[in-house]
Amino acid sequence: MTWFFVPRMLSAFIAIAILIVMTRVLGPADFGRYNLTLLAGMLLFSFTFHWLAISVGRFHHAREFQGKTIATVLGAAALLAVFLVCLAIAVQLILPAAWVGGFFLAVIFCTSHAMYELGTVCLRQYNEGPKFAAVTLLRQALGVSLAVSFVLRGGGYASAVIGMSMGAAMTGAYALVFAVRRSGIVLPGRDALGTYFRFGFPLAVVSSSASFFAMSTQSLLAYFAGMDAAGYFAAAQTLASKALKLPMTTLSRVVAPSVFEAHETSGTSSSDAVLDRYFSFLMLISMPIVVVLVCAADVFTNLLFEPGFAAQTDLYLRLLAPAAFIIGLQGAYFSYAFMRSKMTGLQLGISIGSLVVHALLSLVIIYRFGAPGAPVAFLISGLVSFFAYYYVGRKVDPLRVPMSELSKAALGAIAYAPFGLAAERTANLTLQFAILGTGLIVMFGILVCVRQVAAVTVWEKARLRVV
Repeated sequence: MTWFFVPRMLSAFIAIAILIVMTRVLGPADFGRYNLTLLAGMLLFSFTFHWLAISVGRFHHAREFQGKTIATVLGAAALLAVFLVCLAIAVQLILPAAWVGGFFLAVIFCTSHAMYELGTVCLRQYNEGPKFAAVTLLRQALGVSLAVSFVLRGGGYASAVIGMSMGAAMTGAYALVFAVRRSGIVLPGRDALGTYFRFGFPLAVVSSSASFFAMSTQSLLAYFAGMDAAGYFAAAQTLASKALKLPMTTLSRVVAPSVFEAHETSGTSSSDAVLDRYFSFLMLISMPIVVVLVCAADVFTNLLFEPGFAAQTDLYLRLLAPAAFIIGLQGAYFSYAFMRSKMTGLQLGISIGSLVVHALLSLVIIYRFGAPGAPVAFLISGLVSFFAYYYVGRKVDPLRVPMSELSKAALGAIAYAPFGLAAERTANLTLQFAILGTGLIVMFGILVCVRQVAAVTVWEKARLRVV
């Protein structure tokens, strides 16, 4: 599991470094445009290729497909790519010229991201850890290098999108070549394609709900408060997502094949055991990040952004961090109730309802209170979505919530909070991180003492290695 989780975590840190670079080379307005374009590409990906990538993880071990899942998924993806190219050509004859450029940028990013996602999910299923790690890390390194180079030559935000797309396409192409050599590629039958679509499409849209939320908020901010405000919000939202939601989602992707394999081969009780252990690790990873982003937001905004930019993102970050945790928890854990029962259509219904609530809340609150109301709307709608998710999910599959693990993690977070507040009151950067590091050690020690499963596992492995 280390080969698949650690590179994703390192990729999250690189993504934060990319955020720092992009806000500095583009400025708030162009960064807002850049982020909105990437969100548009991600949403297009949700409606085209994402359901196929999800189907690989769910059906790779299913007996009904006789080990041909990857081959048929790659065949379907090739057909979709041809369709998307034809659509992009047709759009030139339909949309106004001012819209075509933005749409083409979104299509470029969508296709490149699809190559990367399909390639890495195949590497994960074939347990090609070193190759997975190389592709994951090189995507970010190549993308940011090309993007910054293009921007510094006067390309603007559009060239940044192209650079990031090229990084995804080059690394994704390598992974796909390996997958095709290993599995082959065949055109899917109607039954297989129908199964993939019925299961994967609702889940693809659901898993992209955070992108829907972010794009609706940033679009409303751009309209009511200007593109600069959208850029500040985008920076805070990206930081919260990369630092918190991305690790949670990454851990879910790493564990998902084990959950479904246990479910298919040994039954629900075996799958529950995997999920219980996974929940403990989810809490161990996410709780410290939530505490730091809420209690010591000032430390990180001043470290990452220029002073004027940092002052604008600080308030956003304190509210967006718990919102990212709530949305991350519903997608990274409670979604398994719908996936195991194959009732992903219900997830889609909840997500659509949540998006409508979020859009209306954002419209009213931003119109009434301006830019400061945007993170409030984000947090409220996240809570509404979470409770709907939890209530309906319990009806279709009574997924266990390990309350003892949750309470132990909360105890550790409470112990860590004073250290975050103390760090924020200190002006010296070295002392700030020394305080945060000490608090993290104290929190981990408390979790080990109360026998939190993930903390004890990490402690025992570390102790054995030292010995």
